[in-house]
Amino acid sequence: MISSMVDTARRRMRRFAQDENAIAVTEYGLLIALIAILLIGVVTVFSSQIASWFSAKTAQITSV
Repeated sequence: MISSMVDTARRRMRRFAQDENAIAVTEYGLLIALIAILLIGVVTVFSSQIASWFSAKTAQITSV
């Protein structure tokens, strides 16, 4: 039973690796991961400026 599950998983992984759609999905996944890492870096570096900007905008909205 376990060996048949392993064989099925191997066949599916082999089919996924050979499928061109799988390559595209992998590329999109890597691109999304890179964008997420860049966004985290930007937010980390500019966190104090972003917080002060939002505070200023909040003060403008609440004073109206």
